[in-house]
Amino acid sequence: MVDKQKIIQYWHVEKKSEVEIAGILGISRNTVRRYIKSFRRALDQSQATGLPAPVLSDFLLTIPKYNATNRGKRKLNAEITDAINGYLQENAEKCRTGKGKQILKNIDIWELLQNSGQDIGYTVVCDYILQKRSGNHEAFIRQEYVPGENCEFDWCDIKLTIGGAERRLYMAVFTMCKSNYRFGMIFHRQDTLAFMEAHIAFFDAIGGVPLRMNYDNMRVAIAEFVGLHEKKATVALLQLSTFYGFSYRFCNIFCGHEKGHVERSVEYLRRKAFARKDMFDTIISAQNYLDTVCNDLNNKRLTGSTFTIGELMAEEKDLLLPHPGRMECFLLQQASIDKYSTFTLWTNHYSVPDYLVGQKVDIKIYANQLKIYHQEKVLFTHERDYGTSRWIIKLEHYLRTLERKPGALHGSAALKQAPWQVRLIYESVFRENARDFVEILQYCKTHNISYERLWRVYEQLLVKCPSDISADKFKALLGNNPHESVITYPDTEITRHAMDLLTEINEILHTN
Repeated sequence: MVDKQKIIQYWHVEKKSEVEIAGILGISRNTVRRYIKSFRRALDQSQATGLPAPVLSDFLLTIPKYNATNRGKRKLNAEITDAINGYLQENAEKCRTGKGKQILKNIDIWELLQNSGQDIGYTVVCDYILQKRSGNHEAFIRQEYVPGENCEFDWCDIKLTIGGAERRLYMAVFTMCKSNYRFGMIFHRQDTLAFMEAHIAFFDAIGGVPLRMNYDNMRVAIAEFVGLHEKKATVALLQLSTFYGFSYRFCNIFCGHEKGHVERSVEYLRRKAFARKDMFDTIISAQNYLDTVCNDLNNKRLTGSTFTIGELMAEEKDLLLPHPGRMECFLLQQASIDKYSTFTLWTNHYSVPDYLVGQKVDIKIYANQLKIYHQEKVLFTHERDYGTSRWIIKLEHYLRTLERKPGALHGSAALKQAPWQVRLIYESVFRENARDFVEILQYCKTHNISYERLWRVYEQLLVKCPSDISADKFKALLGNNPHESVITYPDTEITRHAMDLLTEINEILHTN
């Protein structure tokens, strides 16, 4: 473009010859002649039309370009096209078998060609793949969102190592359309309870409720299809929308782009959170880690904006629906207690206090825990187990029976599932005297003594009398008032002198 302007300047204004211009610019005289001829045609056309300014402007502002319409691909040979066609055929087979999310993208195909020794450009590969695709391309309509109005929800699966075991878990993801605020929560299953608890936790986190929630055609949100476009919401979604006051909208079938914010957030959040770290001790620690990652991402500046996502979300909060409080979501079930003092829930056995054998209890089933009720009173809670045919036993539920049958303690499942402190004290001291050990456990239960404090007392006895540890000494050190209390004294001169005196007496006793 610069050379073109200089050629016209030298010829038209400074009246230099073609040879002089070619020598000054160091380019071919034929090139100089071609541009001068084009300029002359433009002048003639401007004089003929009587519009000199537009015609000359178009000529002077048009960037020169070569005619490459008949130029073929020099490096795109038959070997490369056959390889690309093979990869595209593999992608089509994966889509047909339900693996559409694991197909090769253009960049992946190009990298495979490069690794096989083919010298080919990325844009050449993209152009060839574009030509292979048939049909018209879909156009999309850009949306402008009102703050606080729209939020999108979706699920994704994640594979984590929890406590040394590979687990397939599910992450519920929310994304606010205006601010791009993201929220994630981990569950064992993507069932109705998880669906409801995820919404409850999200509304608690943002302190309000969006005006409308957007979903795809997930089973926990759609009960059935009515015709081609009408969908009937599930009872769970109706309960949530009624309690919190939001409206909802479903995407069309196979149109995930209609909730593109959360589709992108699912991939982005899963990659940012668990691409580098996927080993955790418990699911709770994994959730805490996910919360930290979400906070870090929400503190970043939104692309194309001078504000962070958190600052934009703060503006949206003022326009959200008021938060009506926490909705209680659970499944209620009644169960009978068998001879092992357990009830069965989906092939798993959970223990209850042994005085309930033969009676019935009410169970509130949540996504991650079970609340056990008897005579309208909460007895205790169990962490919900998602395994099969497991026994979840608590030792303190069987102390009344073990007082009469202490010999059953040694091989019991309750002892094997007890905390490590309890098992170690039993094996080290009371293996041959289970009755005294049950007496200590009953004492701890009666006085609300934790197993951590019981372990500290055991460590004291190991120091003072390692060869003569008994149940009476345990109870003596635990004391009649097992609750550790912190006594504070006023900071006066008398108090300081008293504390100094007690310190000196303590040093004398230890010395003697």
